[in-house]
Amino acid sequence: MPHTEIRKTIGELKAELEQTPRETEALEKKLEEAGARLEGDSSDTLHELAESLRREADEFEVEHPRVTALINQVATALSNLGI
Repeated sequence: MPHTEIRKTIGELKAELEQTPRETEALEKKLEEAGARLEGDSSDTLHELAESLRREADEFEVEHPRVTALINQVATALSNLGI
């Protein structure tokens, strides 16, 4: 997934998070970090960021399946950048 697609998915995810009743500040901060670090970070750093996003996705899985799907999409794309 090209960087522009990752940024687009992050934007979609942020829009979904705005509609969730749950506190999402930590996740939103990680998403901003992911978008800012797409260029120039090592594959190890991006992999760690992807794993962090996956852990966040686990918390949303039951209540917010759309949020979970978008988080997993971004995390997978970040992991694939290092491959």
